[in-house]
Amino acid sequence: MPIPRNLGYGDLSSPGTKLKLVTASDSTDLPDGICRALLIGTAGNARIIDADGNDSGATDLVPLPAGILPVGFKRIYSTGLTAARIWAIY
Repeated sequence: MPIPRNLGYGDLSSPGTKLKLVTASDSTDLPDGICRALLIGTAGNARIIDADGNDSGATDLVPLPAGILPVGFKRIYSTGLTAARIWAIY
């Protein structure tokens, strides 16, 4: 089943309404569901599952720049994670 593009947030060009500190996990998705963006405190790499369920894989880590990354994520894996102070924007 495809993920709805609005993810229940209404207009995606509007600002988020809450921040939650991410606890990376190899087995558990983000507890509040798919986020609308990430706020990254310290740049680094991560293995991720995006809003459509695509897994970047253990050998193809995604670079996460410091700042806001306006992409929906379902999971941030703890293995291989070098980015720090990651907040999910909902």
